[in-house]
Amino acid sequence: MFDDAVIGFLCPQCAHETKKTITWIKANDTLSCEGCGDVIPFERDFLRGIHEDDKSIDHLKGISKNT
Repeated sequence: MFDDAVIGFLCPQCAHETKKTITWIKANDTLSCEGCGDVIPFERDFLRGIHEDDKSIDHLKGISKNT
């Protein structure tokens, strides 16, 4: 549902904003800044939050199908 949503990340080195989809973020552990090439690691809590949101959405879909 939200996999096509886009999130922007600001580079801590050059402040360039790099945008990626949720699908892309789920498949990667790091992001290379499109401005300076700096490699930005995703924090585990951030990735865990995305996966928890997916579980919640799947649960809600199941509830709506049963009503």
